[in-house]
This record gives sequence, structure tokens and C-alpha cells, in this order.
Amino acid sequence: MTLDGSLLSMSGRLRLMPPSSADDQFFAQLRCHPETRRYMPFPEHFTLEATRERRVARAADETIIDFSIHTVPSDAQSATKYVGSISIFDIDEGDRSCEAGIAVWPESFRAGIATDAMHRALTHVFEERQLHRVTFQTGVNNAAMCGWLERFGAILEGTLREAWSDGHGGYMDAFLYSILEQDWTNTVKAKLEERIKLMQI
Repeated sequence: MTLDGSLLSMSGRLRLMPPSSADDQFFAQLRCHPETRRYMPFPEHFTLEATRERRVARAADETIIDFSIHTVPSDAQSATKYVGSISIFDIDEGDRSCEAGIAVWPESFRAGIATDAMHRALTHVFEERQLHRVTFQTGVNNAAMCGWLERFGAILEGTLREAWSDGHGGYMDAFLYSILEQDWTNTVKAKLEERIKLMQI
């Protein structure tokens, strides 16, 4: 599905926007970037046409909300800049659950983009959509993502054995993390906001 309008991050420096045709080339490049593929077994090539078809199909799916992450320019005359993608998917209104995932341009690593963007996405999940549970899957080799999730209070539920095709005829394991609404309220939200405030000093 596509939300009406965009979501402004807590810091005010990011907007989570519905993906547009102008984002397609950047999404395709991010998906095929060696650093992205190091942790997620995406194909080496992803065409603009495939990107467009994916965007249109997912916009029509009521169980998916995709966002393009854009930086907010310091002046009103400048354009926003694409720095990543964040998705809320497998939305189940009955169980009040979903899964979330994020990919950020490697050049923007350690700039707080993921923290600021995920805080806004989780605010939407728990406070606006009022879901109860969000899960995250990440490759067992992705120490940075595992550390990020654990630092902010996500709970490691276990290992999904041979959960992902590695694209070469084999399989790779993934870790499964979760955040419940009480985790968000009691722990995760405050930790994310503390980190965002520190980045603004």
C-alpha cells in the first residue's frame, strides 16, 4: 500500500516518502551494491524495469508499506537526497504483527540514518497503526545489524536455519529478532531517541 504523504523523522533531517519513479535508479543501485549484497543475497543485477514493476506491485499490496529515505535539505530550494529504503511488510491486522527491513547507502553508514529512519517507522508501526509485534531477519554474518538491533532492545528469538538462498545453489542462516509493543514503550523508543538526541549535539 502507499501512504498519503511522507513521515518526518524525529530529528527533522529525514523524510520517509512513498517510493516514486525518480527513486527507481537509486533503489536498483542500492540493491545491487556489493556492501548490500554482502549481507543480503540479492542478484548481482536488477534492472530499472524490474524495479518499476516491483514498486507498482508492492504499492498495490495491502500487507506492504515501502518508504524511500530522503534527507531534508537545509534550504527550501534544494532537492531531497535518496539515502536508503525501509519497508514494513507481512502486515497481519489480525495478529497485529509485521516484519521490517532497512537498507542504507554505504556512504551514509554511521551517520545515524538507520536509527532516525527506523525510529520513525517503528513509531508508525506501534503508535499509529497500533501493531503489537514487529520482527526483523538479518544474516548471521551481519554483525553490524545484529549489534544495532540488540543495542536498542530487540530480542533475539533464534536462528532460522538455511532460511535464505545464497544465489549460488546453497543456503544461509538468518537470525530472527522481535520487538513487542511493550518493548517499544518501555525500552526501545527511549534508547533510539537518546541516540538521536546525541547525534544532534
